[in-house]
Amino acid sequence: MPHCIVEYSAPVARQLAIDTLVALVHRGAIESDLFEPASIKSRGYCAEHYRVGEAEGADFIHITLKIMPGRTGEQKQHLMRCVDRQIASLCASVSSITMEVLDIEREHYFKRLND
Repeated sequence: MPHCIVEYSAPVARQLAIDTLVALVHRGAIESDLFEPASIKSRGYCAEHYRVGEAEGADFIHITLKIMPGRTGEQKQHLMRCVDRQIASLCASVSSITMEVLDIEREHYFKRLND
């Protein structure tokens, strides 16, 4: 935990390196000191079809941080601040950057590690 899911509008991939964006989100989760680094999983997905408000040409990045329950609101805010500090300079040209922390329901989560 957590699962760091980076969604972005297609034009963002022409503005910045997505592998770098995902790496910076991952680094922010590590630097929060809320998780074991080996358990953090990060990935990015491109939205080819999207709208942002009424502005033509607006783009976005949305980051979802899915975590197991038990963290306080303050810890969740800390996690988002850590991620934002990492990505801020890279993403300065992106119209909209949003982030959310979601608790995963423990009884509805499955994990298997194969050696």
